[in-house]
Amino acid sequence: MSRILRRRSLARQRGYTLVELMMALALFTVAMLGIISMQKITVVSNAHAKNVAIAERIAQAWSAQLEMDATAWRVAYGAGFLSNPAGWQRPLPARGFGSAFDALGNPLTDSATDLARAQFCTHVRLTWLYPTTTGVSGNATLRAEIRVFWLRDGEAPLDTTSSVCAQQTAVQAQNIGLSTDRYYFVYQTVGVRQHFQI
Repeated sequence: MSRILRRRSLARQRGYTLVELMMALALFTVAMLGIISMQKITVVSNAHAKNVAIAERIAQAWSAQLEMDATAWRVAYGAGFLSNPAGWQRPLPARGFGSAFDALGNPLTDSATDLARAQFCTHVRLTWLYPTTTGVSGNATLRAEIRVFWLRDGEAPLDTTSSVCAQQTAVQAQNIGLSTDRYYFVYQTVGVRQHFQI
């Protein structure tokens, strides 16, 4: 009986076998790889959520800008491009507020230096709901669609010789909307109503 106890005591003192160590190391490696990949997904998801939040803020700012521009839209005179609806267009800076924005959502000018560092770009499309030619004067209403877009990771703009927010032709602006493999988009729609002339 004492021999059996001695053997058990010696077996306990020897430690772990090589197979046991290898299995423990394999389990540890699998667990660490899972944690690392989860961290990577979390970082990418947080960066995307930040970009969506910035794009939504830009779209809301442009909605407010168009509503403010509509306060000057009277029968006797227009208010910039509100009186000339067209397809998707890149609005030019007015009052220091344009279509190009940096990575934090701050507005940029149309200078070559600023456009080179633009991360977000805005397009606006205006369509008539009630044109000015309807019977009631000063009752024109536009539907304003605001599109804010930015490049996906590792992608280049459609026109690889320019920045993400360079001036585009009507066809290029239309093609940007179709390029969901290159860009992320946030859309917002607002009604813009002409004010009565007093």
